[in-house]
Amino acid sequence: RTGRREMSASRRCGADQLIGVIGCSRGVGLRCVVYLVKNNLPCRAICRDTQAAEQAIRAAIPSIQDLSSRIKFVRADVTDPATLAPAVRGCAGVIFAASASVGWRLPFSEHKDTPPHVDYEGAVSAATAAASEAVPRFVLVSSLAVTRPSHLLHVLRNSMAGRIMDWKLLGEQGVAQVYKTVSATRRGDMSAIIIRPGSLTDDPPHGPGGILVDTDDTLSGTISRSDVAALCVESVFCDDVRGMTFECVNGQQVRTSP
Repeated sequence: RTGRREMSASRRCGADQLIGVIGCSRGVGLRCVVYLVKNNLPCRAICRDTQAAEQAIRAAIPSIQDLSSRIKFVRADVTDPATLAPAVRGCAGVIFAASASVGWRLPFSEHKDTPPHVDYEGAVSAATAAASEAVPRFVLVSSLAVTRPSHLLHVLRNSMAGRIMDWKLLGEQGVAQVYKTVSATRRGDMSAIIIRPGSLTDDPPHGPGGILVDTDDTLSGTISRSDVAALCVESVFCDDVRGMTFECVNGQQVRTSP
């Protein structure tokens, strides 16, 4: 247990470490790419529709003219496991920020953008591919309150989005098991980090001093997508969070006098 505290991760690896971002055309994944570009870190944007992703990224950082020299766009689909290993090959870390775009699936529908296919099977397939390619760090973006079925966030998301919280928890368990198994049989430092953000907002980033983290799934609150993105990227390089699962929200730590 780390307790409630501010999280300030420092980059401890060289700036030439390639980071792959799965689910990079929107939400936290898009902001991960923005964070990488602004910090001059090489990025591989992994997505189903590379054209849409490039348009979204250009709109998010219009001041960057030479995107092609900063980002490599790679087409892959988390619902098609065969596409994933080539997409993550050579990465020092992979961030899985994809999530279902459709909640409940109609009977007999072939729609695969639902929670069981993306948040569970897709996450585990991506972790399996990354582990097979000896990617040292795999960061999974999950959700706060995923282990608290009576929490309002859990109830609302499950009811509105096809039991997404249940599938996210299964995804967490599957990803952790993949990396635990591989790390036990392969030489080298390999670990999965699971980040559970609170309700996501588009607020400006609060920075390290404005982020609370905990490991007991007791936090409640909101957090900027940009702050989550920063945590995702820095978790790849921060030895202190290897193999950890932690929750995060925006807030100020209450300091007490000694």
